[in-house]
Amino acid sequence: CLQEVEVNGTSTCVNSPPPTRTRIWSSPHNDDQPAAIASLAGFKYHVFAPAIRSRALSSRWKETHDFVSDPDVSGEFSDEQWKKKHAAGYNNEQHFNDMGKFGIAILSKHPIIQIRTHQYQRYKRKTIRNAMACLISLPNNTLLWIVNTHLGCHFIGKEQHQQAKELVVFIDSLERRSKTCGVILCGDLNSPPMLPSIRTIQQSGLNDVWQQSSAGKGLLTIGGTFPSHARVLGMPSCFRKLIRLDYIFLHESGREIVCKCVYVQDDSCDCSLASDHLPVCAVFFVGPVC
Repeated sequence: CLQEVEVNGTSTCVNSPPPTRTRIWSSPHNDDQPAAIASLAGFKYHVFAPAIRSRALSSRWKETHDFVSDPDVSGEFSDEQWKKKHAAGYNNEQHFNDMGKFGIAILSKHPIIQIRTHQYQRYKRKTIRNAMACLISLPNNTLLWIVNTHLGCHFIGKEQHQQAKELVVFIDSLERRSKTCGVILCGDLNSPPMLPSIRTIQQSGLNDVWQQSSAGKGLLTIGGTFPSHARVLGMPSCFRKLIRLDYIFLHESGREIVCKCVYVQDDSCDCSLASDHLPVCAVFFVGPVC
């Protein structure tokens, strides 16, 4: 699951648009980040769900945001339909213009047979956020919902709490088929564990796999994911991994799903180059659904 990824004005035309900055903190680029990462990592299937169409001008106050909805992102897909719609990723001209797209993505080695998206109600004048769910067909003939989200960043957590309430309703609305073994939620929630947004998610039946693992039992193993070694807002490099903002949850309805291990990726130069957050990784064992 990827958050804060962009698809900028790529085109197969000879006169491709110049690199653009989707957000003011972005570097100018002219590519499809989810498709590029999927290709490099060997993931056959990927879905990008844009939250906004955006273009950064000279300053934050001149950054333009628009709601965007791509009709090809939601629906049900057979493997043949998937090949037709998504074999070339999102590199077709109808998806692009002079403004880039900013959102979230899910990458999978296994077929994605259904996609659901949810646009959160905008909090005041802040950036629009969204959530996405993909129903994955696993090799053992079971189905698994993977939900990805990126909540807002309000200092005292009011925005995150509002969005968390919408998120649990969205997750409850996901269709549970006879072969569906459960729901796993991943995301940058921009919330330390004590904020109401996390309590709202946990009270809905989603269990924090870090908290339940042996890794989360020690007094000093807080699972900090922010900041990475990358310097943020002038913060000295000795201050890193101070706060846990990124999570993986397993819904209590999950049958025959066991989290074997969970860890925060090492704070390497590669991780710091990729993000000011560190990735959370988990390994799950999924048994057959009776």
